[in-house]
Amino acid sequence: MKNKLIAAALLLAVCAALCACAQPASVTTDEPETSATPEETETVTETPTEPPAEPPTEAVTATAVTEEIPAEENEALNYTDMKAMWLSQFDLNGVYTGTRGQRAEDDFREKLSVVLDNVIKNHYNTIIVQCRPYADSMYPSDICPPCYLVTGKYSKEFTYDPFAIIVEEAHKRDLSVQAWINPMRAMQESEIRQVSDKYRIRQWYDDAEKKREYLPVVSGRVYLNIGYEEVRRLIIDGAVELLERYGVDGLHMDDYFYPTTDTSFDAGAYRAYKKDGGKLALAEFRKDALSKLVAELYRVTKESGKGRIYGISPAGNINTVRNSHYADVDKWCREEGYIDYVCPQVYFGLEHQNYGFKKVCNTWSGIIKNENVKLIIGMSLGKARSGYDQYAGSGKNEWAEHKDVLLRCLQYTETLGKCKGVAYFCYQYFYDPVSGAEETATKKERENFVPYLEKATWN
Repeated sequence: MKNKLIAAALLLAVCAALCACAQPASVTTDEPETSATPEETETVTETPTEPPAEPPTEAVTATAVTEEIPAEENEALNYTDMKAMWLSQFDLNGVYTGTRGQRAEDDFREKLSVVLDNVIKNHYNTIIVQCRPYADSMYPSDICPPCYLVTGKYSKEFTYDPFAIIVEEAHKRDLSVQAWINPMRAMQESEIRQVSDKYRIRQWYDDAEKKREYLPVVSGRVYLNIGYEEVRRLIIDGAVELLERYGVDGLHMDDYFYPTTDTSFDAGAYRAYKKDGGKLALAEFRKDALSKLVAELYRVTKESGKGRIYGISPAGNINTVRNSHYADVDKWCREEGYIDYVCPQVYFGLEHQNYGFKKVCNTWSGIIKNENVKLIIGMSLGKARSGYDQYAGSGKNEWAEHKDVLLRCLQYTETLGKCKGVAYFCYQYFYDPVSGAEETATKKERENFVPYLEKATWN
């Protein structure tokens, strides 16, 4: 793949020399802290701190970050058997930043190399990298403000583009890169006031009517109200920018859909819909809005480059997904034009009293009626680290009593005819992201399942 990229780049250079007017085409288009139910919630170490003030540095402009080969000339790198690891914003926070804000580029590259080498060592072929956790951006963007977990503050700009380096270094190692976005969750209300007014989200916040309608607040956190087409367009524009600017291999969206069942969340949007003759009940109106967003994200992913895939990772409890998150996963897994894969977060043990791993996997497998939709099973080492699952009923001590839970879960996925891979949450349950030290609490569990992952196949 690297050779193909180099050859394409040389071809472009020759063309530019022959035709001085040649330029790469630029296409534009017009909390609760988790939405999961308690038995599904994974706790990730969250240690972001605001670094002390540092001397001013030259900011990176979003429009001149990287010169990517046009998407149509860059075939995506995706594997028949997906073996993925989620790299969350909290996994990489300490890799992005030091004591004075964004790390020096050479220091970042060094620490990132350790992370990616460890991913390879553990037999993964795909990384799912958080790019937009709070309606912000982990790279210099024209659409979304810089994420404080990279720059140190929402008011600070990037000194270089870390995501371009991630894509570059990952592809050197033949790792597929899936760009991970959250759909509706945005920053805390106290944080949005730090955002520059050059970004749409701040402009909406400063407009009393749009703030009320577009940016509802739940438990102090701002959310995007996708009941409005203009709000969906912001999310789609951000995805298009990612897909155009970087040679990523796909787009990945997680489960931060509707954060509440409270009717006040989108009362104005629903009232306007009914006034225009809409007949759907509120729950169906929300499902329809989310499905419109999903379909548009699928469309722009497919139009952006050959072989790119788009998938969604909903919570494991399908009843929560349907009734509280308003995600029409049945439709997405039945009809064309929505997703390439569904990756439920099956963060349960085999002995969970209500949501046993096998039962949940079979439920999700059963809703896939479209042969073009693949099943990827999401798993986590969170309970392997804690050794206890307070919501598992009679199975609450399973993770302490057995150290081969994930091995047996992995082996079970190979019996699921619609399954084409697995994804694991997340890097810091394997290693300390900054020091590279192994996570001792999960060591025995990892020693059992990681060797098997190398030979695991779903074909």
